[in-house]
Amino acid sequence: MKVTEVRISPAKGGKIRAFASIVVDDCFIINDLRVIEGRENQLFVTMPARKARNGQMRDIAHPLNRETREAIDERVIEEYQSAVRHLSVPDPDNQKKDRGAGSPSVVDRLSAKLFSEDYWTVDINRRNLDAD
Repeated sequence: MKVTEVRISPAKGGKIRAFASIVVDDCFIINDLRVIEGRENQLFVTMPARKARNGQMRDIAHPLNRETREAIDERVIEEYQSAVRHLSVPDPDNQKKDRGAGSPSVVDRLSAKLFSEDYWTVDINRRNLDAD
């Protein structure tokens, strides 16, 4: 078995860094693999899964032996890191550094607006004017 193609798509945030699709032996495709950042920034790959009737997540497709699992993991993580280097997938570490360098995140900008005195005093003044 050989992984002949890997496609990486960036994720929007959280611990999931990217989604991947792999082609095996140029004849079988597996979609919805996930590249996840675990503890200590370690990357790992999860297989496509769905929620069973009892609420537990179960893999839809998965390798039957360790060698195949390692081959898939190695190839997907290698392609993910290549995509990050070529900037087709955003690097979460660089995004954190960039935000700290002067461009605040959306959450920071929104919370700054909501908790500024101008936002609340204008609202309070409007209520006082309406009461008169």
